[in-house]
Amino acid sequence: MRSRAKIVLYSLLPALVIVGAGGLGFLLGRFSLINPIAGEIGTVSRAYTLGNLLDADEKSALSSVYLEDNLSRTPLDGIAWAIANVPTPFLGNGPMPGEHANATINNMQFRRRTEIAIPKPAGTFRIMLTGGSTAFGSGAPAQDKTIGGILEKLLAVTPPSGSILRYEVVTAANPAWASTHERILIENRLSELQPDLVISFSGNNDVHWGQAGNNVLWFRSYADEHYFRLISKAYEYAGRGPLPDVTQTSAVPVPPVIVSSRLLKNVRLSWFALNQHAIPHLFILQPSLAVTSKKLTTREQTVLDSRIEDHTDHVAYFRACYRLINSALQSFDADGYRFINMAGIFDELQADNELFIDSYHFGDKGNEIIAQHIYAALRDLLTQLENIGS
Repeated sequence: MRSRAKIVLYSLLPALVIVGAGGLGFLLGRFSLINPIAGEIGTVSRAYTLGNLLDADEKSALSSVYLEDNLSRTPLDGIAWAIANVPTPFLGNGPMPGEHANATINNMQFRRRTEIAIPKPAGTFRIMLTGGSTAFGSGAPAQDKTIGGILEKLLAVTPPSGSILRYEVVTAANPAWASTHERILIENRLSELQPDLVISFSGNNDVHWGQAGNNVLWFRSYADEHYFRLISKAYEYAGRGPLPDVTQTSAVPVPPVIVSSRLLKNVRLSWFALNQHAIPHLFILQPSLAVTSKKLTTREQTVLDSRIEDHTDHVAYFRACYRLINSALQSFDADGYRFINMAGIFDELQADNELFIDSYHFGDKGNEIIAQHIYAALRDLLTQLENIGS
């Protein structure tokens, strides 16, 4: 009996070895395929919240850019930064609907808890706010402490006109977007959502991408690069080889005059799309650490110095671009278009007033100052436009 069992066992042994080797090979192959993809996704997800990017000392140093009550309500680990994106028609990328730390993204990919009603409710004045991460509210301690959230509250508390029943400010922005993303969003989506005013709080990212050698009319943002790397890996695993790169990044910064001309092109096209529906367009050139004349705190100066270490001409480049952008956008004269340069709104503040998280972003202290300036600028404009939303 025992000899018979041995014979059976020995006869099965080669099959067991083959099956075991095959199973091990499958597991190793699966690991070798999945691990690089998981690593890619893991690296990107580290930037989903501000706290994930900071050590304990950096977190402590940042507390001064927030109003104390708001920071205690939302620790830095719960503050949205470069949130999860999803492939988005024609834009390439956009915010992923859902809850992301303290950011709520609705089904239309706007940073808003409620959906956008179409048709628009009677008596509602709808403002769409476009831009990159600053307009999105990266670093804001709460959904209502973004620039758009604060602006909506200011309009509700002290409405410019009694004939408007409700002001609605919709944040239609995304980290790393340039003016091209905003223009496509305006042309393809926002112009169809019955806005009474579109505000582009923008300009900084065009300069940022230009300094990195990118053509803002034909480039991939960080989220697009993430998708491209994932798809390339999939093609390689399928034996089709890596995908060709159809973008071109210059080894030197894009000349400031080209940065400004491309931004002006996007502004003109945005205005044209909105003008077909008689929707006014307000472009606001946003503040940035490299162009402010504010007296910097020690930490703000350290942030600026680190940028200069990466690009020795960082300050000169940004200031040259901003100067030409200001000139170009002021020269564009069209019905329904307005331009405001807010690059210098912090210039009179002293070094005991810390605002910048990094080169481009603010806590609620900075967002409140920006929203108040926008509100003040809008009072006359909204009074003129109040009948559009009724």
